[in-house]
Amino acid sequence: MFMVAHDALHHALSSTSWVNSVVGRAAWLFVAPTFSLPSFSYVHLTHHRNANDGENDPDMFATHGPAWQLPFRWALMDVFYAVWYCRQLKRRLRHSRRRPLAEVAETAVVFSVSIAGVCIAIATENFWILAAAVLIPQRIGMVILGWWFDWLPHHGLEQTQQENRYRATRNRVGMEQVLIPVMLSQTYHLVHHLHPWLPFYRYAQAWRGNEDAYLAHDPAIATVFGRELTPAEYREWKAG
Repeated sequence: MFMVAHDALHHALSSTSWVNSVVGRAAWLFVAPTFSLPSFSYVHLTHHRNANDGENDPDMFATHGPAWQLPFRWALMDVFYAVWYCRQLKRRLRHSRRRPLAEVAETAVVFSVSIAGVCIAIATENFWILAAAVLIPQRIGMVILGWWFDWLPHHGLEQTQQENRYRATRNRVGMEQVLIPVMLSQTYHLVHHLHPWLPFYRYAQAWRGNEDAYLAHDPAIATVFGRELTPAEYREWKAG
């Protein structure tokens, strides 16, 4: 469901805005129902502009920190995003009030409905059913998101999106017949940062169709096991 909401916020799901809006919101309820999709959209698009740029990148918590903490941080991604989002509100409200207030209002509604649902489950002695069917799978899903969408493509890269957009995010190559469908093309996360309007199922096609042009910019590439490759090493690896 995350990929549906993710493509919707990038307007990659449909050329019709209301379809992206409606379907994206519906899908997002299965991902993080306490935080509205418009609020997450602001956070995520800021990450795209400022990948690896310290406090300006809202995803830094997922790639920087003690290794033992990272899975717990990933499991609480929505909490980290909400805290970062709240820190930006005062500055944003000085420039414009309409959009931030609309985001906050929608978040307040979905948060209230989510908490009410948990309270009803507790009152009717169905909390553990809710936890097993919804809450625990959501947290496991967030761990996977943090690992696949943040840590694997971004950790260890020092250059920011503004400095060099080809080296702020990496592709991972190898075992593609398995990993592309399993990881929903996030092995080509660099392509997503370069062309965020592309739907996820076209990342690999875009890379293969323009590979020489990408390699001319010395992009960040690593094998699935973490060995960093230069363009020359990548060509040699591919030929072998």
